[in-house]
Parts: sequence; C-alpha cells; structure tokens
Amino acid sequence: MDACPVTALGMKRVLTGSCGITKSVNYVQRLAGIPAAIARSLPALLIMDICGEKESVLDGLRLLAHLQDSHPEMKIIICTDFSDHRVLELLASSPANGVLLKHEPELALVQCVFDVMAGGEQWLSPKAKRLVTTTAMKNPALTARELEVLTCLFSGMSVSSVAQTLHRDIRTVSTHKRNAMMKLGFHNDSELFAQGTWMAKIGPAASH
Repeated sequence: MDACPVTALGMKRVLTGSCGITKSVNYVQRLAGIPAAIARSLPALLIMDICGEKESVLDGLRLLAHLQDSHPEMKIIICTDFSDHRVLELLASSPANGVLLKHEPELALVQCVFDVMAGGEQWLSPKAKRLVTTTAMKNPALTARELEVLTCLFSGMSVSSVAQTLHRDIRTVSTHKRNAMMKLGFHNDSELFAQGTWMAKIGPAASH
C-alpha cells in the first residue's frame, strides 16, 4: 500500500527483480483498501505506508493491530516517509515485522524483505534504528482498542461519546484511554491533546 503509484511501481520492481518474488504483486493506494485486498489473495507479505491520503497515523497503527489479530502469519513491513522518532517508536513497538524509511537505498528494502521472510526478529533499517535508539526505551505496544479510543478522541469526541459510539461501558473506555496515555508518557488530557497531535497527522495528498 502506497499513496504514490510511482513509489509502488518501484517497490514492485525491487520485489520481483531483487527479492525473487514470483507471485503476483497487488497494489492499493489507501489503508482502507488493504482488508479487501487481503481477503482476495491472503498475501504472505504486506508492505505498507503507515497512512495514505486523508488517513492518519492512528488509522495505520489501528490497522496494524487488527491485522496482527486476524492474520498473525502474514509478514508486515512498514515503508514510510515519517521520520519523526515518536512515530518510529510506535512502529518499533507495533506488530510490524520490519520498518524502513522511503528515502533509504534500495538495498535496505531488499535486506528487510529477506530478513522478515526468513522469520527473524523485527527488522529496523539503520536510519530508523538510529532515530529510535536516540530516545527513551521502547514503550509497550498500544492495543487495537486503545488505538480505537485514541482515534475517536482525536476526532473531537468526548469519552462518553466514544463509549456510546463503540458500544462500550464508559469505564472501559476510560481505562483504555488511561492505559494508552501511560504508554505514551502523557499524564493528563492537556498533555495528550497538546503534545499528541502527531498521532493524528494526516497523510499527504498524492499525485495520481
């Protein structure tokens, strides 16, 4: 999944030419198209950006968590333009099997694919690793439900509205919110909404 068709075409060339992948390589432009594409072909490997056009980082993280639950055998590589260490730290604590930046050499993608498909531990590119290791220790992964609650909150909903929308008890929603804030290092709502807006960052418009 990539919002830019040119980038996706380049990745397809690397996968078929340098990684030896002979099965068909399918392409979608947005996160929203991934579940249907997986249902059609059940791929062994998914390479995706963390968000597409008009989609947020939280949307991508939430999809990652759901895919881990529904397709634990599928390998997932994140190839992204986001170099913000906070985004990369969340990716490093996510179920993603590999993380690299789009502006890295082609060899990084090749090495990532080989290592991930060989079943090794999570693979971080050298640049991603530097950005992550210069910050604090990796935080525990956010759960799909915690990410779902954060997505609603950043859309402007109150905790009671989130509970009503998700058909959950307000105490359950409050617990998800509190746990997510603890994992992210936020101590109150002011910090969450003042310092956490990067999580709701929307992907750039793509040229078609």
